[in-house]
Amino acid sequence: MDIRQFILPSGVGLTHIEVYTEAGPDGVIGGAPHIHMVCSEIYYVLEGKGQIELLSAEGLETVELLPNKAVSFRPGIFHRVLNPNRNLKLLDISQHGGLAERGDFVMSFPVEVLSSPAEYAKAVRVRTREEAIRRRDLAVKGYLPIREAFGRGKEEGREKLREFYRAARDLMAPKVDGFEWVLKVGAQNEVKDSLDACDFIRSGRTAYLERARHAAMYPLKDAAHPGMSGELRPYMLDETFLADGKKVA
Repeated sequence: MDIRQFILPSGVGLTHIEVYTEAGPDGVIGGAPHIHMVCSEIYYVLEGKGQIELLSAEGLETVELLPNKAVSFRPGIFHRVLNPNRNLKLLDISQHGGLAERGDFVMSFPVEVLSSPAEYAKAVRVRTREEAIRRRDLAVKGYLPIREAFGRGKEEGREKLREFYRAARDLMAPKVDGFEWVLKVGAQNEVKDSLDACDFIRSGRTAYLERARHAAMYPLKDAAHPGMSGELRPYMLDETFLADGKKVA
């Protein structure tokens, strides 16, 4: 099987998210706070209104969400979607074939969980919505002390954030080889194809245009699976595109 046929333009991933409607341990309705180490993301609002909390080294910012608004964030920024009206639906546009939801994420569990790879692996693994909500609640419990530290002062908050980053690095380090594989077969190949096209045009060649293909995707007919911010329906989820670098023959 040729994995190239399954890669979307620029190697991006697209996922429909129906944000969780259950309240967390702090009474706030929404998703789980987490960061990505490699991928940037865009959340585009399809339906509903709410907010997204963004916590970085600069502190906390809460951005209003409403239909047709997009919010972009880089690796390292905590993001937590708030769904007070229980009606938010998002389109997640992420780098590297949806790697952000498929390996490149660290949830803000309490320190005793983050510091143990075995405990973290057990806590992060979910199969049902109920398990995902319990996971979300555990992430909120670990996130609140970081947010509260920023409330007392930027330097105290930054130190808490750095502690989290160091723990996150230790958890993600074993996955880096798999991440690189995804980048190389996805975004890196997409750039190469575009550069090749420039060379073909310069040299007067057009045969490459005859290899063009198209795809139509409608994930809402498929069953959802639980993610960090809500229930997910990925566009063209291809199991050869996994973060651990495994291919399906």
